[in-house]
Amino acid sequence: MNRNPDSIDWDFVNRQAANALLTATLSFLRVNKISKCQILDAVRQHYGQQKPKVSIRQYRNLVRAYEEMGIVMSTWFSLPKFLDKECRPLPLTIGRGPRSILSLVRASRVSISPTEAIALMRRSPSIAVDVSGNLIAQRREFVLPGFAVPRAALVIERYLDTLHRNSSPSKRKRFLLLERNCHVPEVNFRTIAPVLRDIKRRGSAYIDSVNGDIEGLRVRRSRRKGAGEMSVHLFAWTRLSRARRSKPSAKFEN
Repeated sequence: MNRNPDSIDWDFVNRQAANALLTATLSFLRVNKISKCQILDAVRQHYGQQKPKVSIRQYRNLVRAYEEMGIVMSTWFSLPKFLDKECRPLPLTIGRGPRSILSLVRASRVSISPTEAIALMRRSPSIAVDVSGNLIAQRREFVLPGFAVPRAALVIERYLDTLHRNSSPSKRKRFLLLERNCHVPEVNFRTIAPVLRDIKRRGSAYIDSVNGDIEGLRVRRSRRKGAGEMSVHLFAWTRLSRARRSKPSAKFEN
């Protein structure tokens, strides 16, 4: 393949890339049971002459609650008052008291209510319930079943915004956001499990460390123009080659 940048038809490459992006998105939506009619309706509305004011408030509210539950879980696993002598998260009651979900939510400084937090916890495999009705943390990551599409929308929306801001020539841009990856086109698919476990372990440690740093920067509810959001996403992927089953690819994005 000719890799001379001057000889590349960039317009053609962009169209091919757009097709690949749309194909992957449509495939993901179909796998998650988003109907063809719903997809077509969304496209028609987007390109219609008179675009209807589609309310996405419920989605935004649920995504905000989902993200804040991550803060709640992080507090549960890190604040000494919610840990036992072996630094494991203590069971918490759904009532009042120093070892309750009410106390945990207040310590987490989030906008969701304890009632909302309890409802989400009961839907999540990250939390179990004992015979006394207390909630028990199973893992630090907060997971919701059936949340794949909203979660993907959240990550992709922000990732594309990062790409746009990093490539923008605007002099008003204050920060270059991180967007890097490492990629190996040919590895033995049977031998990568230890590497992926190491990536998960080190990635989790990194996120925990960064979470502590950015939590220290968090301000309370503010309408100041200088206030905004910040988040970090890490993921690793593997794909088995269709041409040769012994030729997968692995990627670490951040």
